[in-house]
Amino acid sequence: MIFNKLRVFASDTLIYGVSTVVGRFLTFLLTPLYTNYVSKSALGDTAYLYSLIAFINVLYSCGLDSAFFKYFRFSTSLDNKYKEYNCSIFAHAHMGIVSLSSLLTLCICIMPSTIAQLLRLDEASASIIVYAALIAFFDACAVVPFAALRMESRSKRFGLLKLSVIALNVVANLVLVVYMRMGIRGIFLAGTFSSFAGIVLLVPEFKRYLFTHRIRLDRRLFRELLQFGLPTIPAAVSAIMLQVIDRPILKLFVDSAAVGLYQANYRLGIPMMMAVTIFEYAWKPFYLRETSGARTRKQRHIAYSLLSRILTYFTIACGIVFLVAGLLIEFAVRMPFVGGRFIHPSYWSGLSLVPIVLGGYFCNGLYINFAASVYIRKRTRYLPRVTGASALANIALNLALIPLCGIWGAAWATLGAYMLSAILMYCITRRIYPLRYEWKRILTAVLLCILIFGAAHYTTEGMSTILRFTAKVAWILTYPLALAGLGFFREEEQALFTRK
Repeated sequence: MIFNKLRVFASDTLIYGVSTVVGRFLTFLLTPLYTNYVSKSALGDTAYLYSLIAFINVLYSCGLDSAFFKYFRFSTSLDNKYKEYNCSIFAHAHMGIVSLSSLLTLCICIMPSTIAQLLRLDEASASIIVYAALIAFFDACAVVPFAALRMESRSKRFGLLKLSVIALNVVANLVLVVYMRMGIRGIFLAGTFSSFAGIVLLVPEFKRYLFTHRIRLDRRLFRELLQFGLPTIPAAVSAIMLQVIDRPILKLFVDSAAVGLYQANYRLGIPMMMAVTIFEYAWKPFYLRETSGARTRKQRHIAYSLLSRILTYFTIACGIVFLVAGLLIEFAVRMPFVGGRFIHPSYWSGLSLVPIVLGGYFCNGLYINFAASVYIRKRTRYLPRVTGASALANIALNLALIPLCGIWGAAWATLGAYMLSAILMYCITRRIYPLRYEWKRILTAVLLCILIFGAAHYTTEGMSTILRFTAKVAWILTYPLALAGLGFFREEEQALFTRK
């Protein structure tokens, strides 16, 4: 029973994974393109505005996307009542987001010059402000339809649509930025076009949920959705702060060159970030679906065992990602690329940041695992407390460690903040949801990963490039073999590997 459900989860994770990895890769390829076709100041303004868009998207959603996840009802039957109810949930969540985002987008478009001045941008950036507002608006309109695809386990369509939007953005950038040389205006025009195209591609979802049943305004239902969703907004804002607050604080203590060195190497932690993102896409619909139908004691026991076992497998997967990314990154940055190397040699001195960043993302993955209990029990009030405390800790740690350790202090501060968020969420999980995690196996996997990383790093120093690469790959392959040798895998797990 458990392994059958795990196969469903693994299948969804694989589909989400392929689309996310390909999408992230395509987006990442825009970085060398921008560095060659727009000025440094324009690229800085682009990064600045897109970070603001991320915050705006959280505010626009009002937490109604999370509320939609929770109140959506699963049914294997064709019961029309379930369909009508889900259509009502869709309509109330979607229209709530559209109403707020429309009002705020209109305000931004009416006075773009004023907003540009408030953001300390030049007057020529007024049109860029309008494009940025439209991107945030179109993205907000797509939130609930994409959530519906996830809850319906339509991972293939979800992945295809996400990938199509990203591909359109890349193509539009090639046309507007490379061939038409429109600079930063071309970047935001491309973003506006691809975001609008995403809405067009989602038309079947809008028709299915908004026009197949008669929907009436239910103020009580809308109030329930808001009561569930609004407490998640501070948590979402704090989560974004955890990702970006170190940059402005770092700028207070070091020069721009050091911040650039930090940023370039921080982005090299993308393998673990993608692994956690892939997991999160599949995780929330999975645990809500499995726990919503667990009514008998036996069903609840199966659900508890399933959720706790997934953390063990997640840890092993992250251990492999950590070893591959942490040990082989020095070879990846030397690969030929546009303009020379994948990463310019002047940035290589900061490669030791990468393992720290990978560890931070892993701790964020632990937090995502433990947060399932909060959503299952409808205790979302805990989210802003945990993420708020972690964001404040991140600020304090950055202020304390950067003067002592420079850019490495910022990386350790982020790792510490993510670790604190995981610990706090686990303490809450113990109180509100009776999951028994396999801590002995989890700690074994983590400690063995760290030992292999250290051994691989110190035993390969001084070797030639080819020999060092071969030795590090051998150390990576040692990880699963060592787990097996320690008796880590259980009989039913071994049977999966030996089954023909």
